[in-house]
Amino acid sequence: MLDQKLFFKDLLDYSSSKSNLSKKLDVKKMPRLSEIIGNDDEPSTVTVDVTLKLNDQLNPRISGEITASLSLTCQRCLGSLYWNETINYSVDFIKEAGFQTGQNNVDYISINDDGIMLLDLLEDEVLSSIPMSIMHKNIELCENIDKLGMFLQSSDEKTEKKNKPFSDLSEILGKDGN
Repeated sequence: MLDQKLFFKDLLDYSSSKSNLSKKLDVKKMPRLSEIIGNDDEPSTVTVDVTLKLNDQLNPRISGEITASLSLTCQRCLGSLYWNETINYSVDFIKEAGFQTGQNNVDYISINDDGIMLLDLLEDEVLSSIPMSIMHKNIELCENIDKLGMFLQSSDEKTEKKNKPFSDLSEILGKDGN
């Protein structure tokens, strides 16, 4: 069901019967997500719990929970970073011709004649939850802490020289005064 293209009628049929699905997904089936996964030995997994049911307006609704355990790359040290997140989602579907603005707190997705892939929708939910800058919480957790410390120390030395632009002038003035 997640891998196939579904049309509004299919979603309506699954929702009428209150379909439930719990599945561990292969990250390789999610091309955009697999691009940002690190090449470590640590396995990256995405587990989804999907419930399809009808909402108050008798339109299909998908809701559930996504548990993502991903091996990402820290942008500070380029080392491995293990990211765990539980994502709750709820999305209502409407037929494109019958689109009307409704509640503000519910996401609507308009389904046209091309249909929709639920796997793409779930991949979007995971991607939107990943932080923009992926880094270890503390600099001490970074793998290349020695190289990083040397880099930070050398940048501090340059800052000290920049913060004292008249130090040479004061030495010259001090010598002339003697």
